[in-house]
Amino acid sequence: MNELLVEKNTLFFVDDHNMMIRGLENWVEKNTSFSTIGSAGNIEEARKFFQTRLPEICIIDIQLGEENGFELLEYMTSNFPQIKCVMFSMFDSSVYISQSKVLGAKGYVSKASSEGVLLKCLEIVRNGGIFIEEKMLSKYQKIEEISKFMTKREIQVFEEILKEHSNEQIADNLKMTVHSVECYVSRIYDITNCRTRIQLIKEFNS
Repeated sequence: MNELLVEKNTLFFVDDHNMMIRGLENWVEKNTSFSTIGSAGNIEEARKFFQTRLPEICIIDIQLGEENGFELLEYMTSNFPQIKCVMFSMFDSSVYISQSKVLGAKGYVSKASSEGVLLKCLEIVRNGGIFIEEKMLSKYQKIEEISKFMTKREIQVFEEILKEHSNEQIADNLKMTVHSVECYVSRIYDITNCRTRIQLIKEFNS
């Protein structure tokens, strides 16, 4: 069987909101040089599609019902690095942008943005660049800079805090004891010069 080739100037949407997908597909066909070759409402549908066709850009929602779009992003980066992935989400949080970049996304656009912002993202990504909306950039850069002074585990706890998870939730998500989480949180406060969770979230994620 011949290896599949990426179909240039094509898009594939992964979003569990069917009406939004139809609206975006219609807008893309009328206003851009891209064409849509398919869509999926969940991860399994997307994975099946990529067995037969490969779009140039895959646009992925973070919240896919009970599924997480980051799971698909990680799968795409590992198995189809030739496809450029863009995260398109209602979450305009800097921590989600950071996580997207770490997992290999080439762009991040808020669903609250105009179609023009999405088009700008697609053009930059198509040409080999990376796109982050201007309004999100400063907070994202703060996270990137402060993360240089943290261990991998500290970064994981830091990201969980910015998602407004409690110590108990962090312990469960990262398979740690609550006591260990508390120690990491204290260390993160020292690194960031923040005294409380509220201050930390306001500084790096609001």
